[in-house]
Amino acid sequence: KNMAPVTKELPVHGSSVTSFDRYGDSRGYFNELYNADKYDESLNQEWKQVSFSSSQKHALRGLHCSPHGKFITCVRGAFYDVIADFREDSPTFGRWCGVLLTEHNKKQVYVPAKCGHGFFTIEDDTCALYLQEGTFVPANEADTHPFDSLFNVAWPVPEGVTPVMSPKDIAAPHLCVRRPHLTNLEPRGRILIIGGSGQVGGALMNAFGARNCVGTYTEHKAEGMIHFDMAQASMNPQLADDLMKTVYPTLVLICAGFTWVDGCEAQQAKANQMNSKGPAIVAAAARAHGARTVWYSTDYVFDGGVQSDEGPYLEADKPNPLNVYGSSKLQGEREVLLADPSALVIRTNVVYGPEAVGKNFAYQLVRKLRAGELMNCPADQVNTPTYNRDLAEATKLLTAQSASGIFNIGGDELLGRYDFGLELIKAFNELTPDAPKLDANLLTSITTSNSGQAALRPLASGLKLDKLRDTLPGWKPRTVREALADWVKNPTGKALAD
Repeated sequence: KNMAPVTKELPVHGSSVTSFDRYGDSRGYFNELYNADKYDESLNQEWKQVSFSSSQKHALRGLHCSPHGKFITCVRGAFYDVIADFREDSPTFGRWCGVLLTEHNKKQVYVPAKCGHGFFTIEDDTCALYLQEGTFVPANEADTHPFDSLFNVAWPVPEGVTPVMSPKDIAAPHLCVRRPHLTNLEPRGRILIIGGSGQVGGALMNAFGARNCVGTYTEHKAEGMIHFDMAQASMNPQLADDLMKTVYPTLVLICAGFTWVDGCEAQQAKANQMNSKGPAIVAAAARAHGARTVWYSTDYVFDGGVQSDEGPYLEADKPNPLNVYGSSKLQGEREVLLADPSALVIRTNVVYGPEAVGKNFAYQLVRKLRAGELMNCPADQVNTPTYNRDLAEATKLLTAQSASGIFNIGGDELLGRYDFGLELIKAFNELTPDAPKLDANLLTSITTSNSGQAALRPLASGLKLDKLRDTLPGWKPRTVREALADWVKNPTGKALAD
């Protein structure tokens, strides 16, 4: 059965890539290049002109800026199609993205009006078909040099090859010549955060600067981010390769994963897809495109003293996971470092802090206690709780030093979950004097054996930070009270008191 065309957003605001199906038999094939009844409504334009170009191998066209949108299809050969956001009123101004279009991969690209557009051909006799929202008027076009320093497009030009360009494109000015006020504007960074819509991803976006990042989401659409499904990529590596070609990142931070510990017990295949195979495939794709990888693991790779020594643990201590979640993460560590030996693997634990959704332990605690509900907390599950902004800051510092291998990032305080809850209550009540007080009597201390949790948990766990301190002299994590003070002073995401 042939599928309807599927349109997905690209990192440049308003741009998109559409995948279509093709009808084939012994004679050949037939496919529609546009159908107003089937294509996404965002593409339901009154097309005013149809254009066609033919190019030799290694031809570079662009960057051409038109007052009209374009819908591009490769009908023969292959080319790397680029969209550059020239619109100063756009949230993605200064960003570019790319899509490989071939006669076989059944993809089309929509270029919004007033964006720069260009492509580099991979094969001889490459032909492109354009649907245009308006007619071509030379006086209304504004060309920009394809190697404009504000965008630094990573054209996939093979080493030793000089692109074939027209005299007009060679002579095209840089954007700052047309707009002198942009002369000192720094180019955007190209950091890809897989799982940018989550807690750790949001903290990383803030630490590295949202302007420098492209984030992804999986299930719940997040403004300004693009879709990527790690589980699907684990079964289809081409999806990871396509993502790298779209963003061409210099750094890939993978914080998406299947972190529901009890859920991993029932869904082992998903745990392995999200926590080991998928991240390894992404790391391999990143390495192939010249990017470095950072991936997040957990202290659940240890057993917390059940069968070996108690924590807190050093990076070199022998892992011994007790549950599927920990096992999948340990396998992920090995597979990511095998895919890219220069990757940075970060172990962390009990992450809390501001986030868009409001799911972490601190939010749950405040929400339940403000509603007057009892909350059971295991006193014997001991960790070193990690403030997400500390995790993001330390990650940024480690990447600046090109650190690789396994590093622990956590807090300094060794706390059972019940004691962690008490610390949060005390700090919240002190730091938010105008908010209703949280009643510590609603927090109940229990043991893990009485918690009803499906998966075994490491008890005496946590992470030692000796290696991190040696690498980042002077850096130290905030205490729970210091973290909450920072959170209250600099609120982002969902309000803690909601």
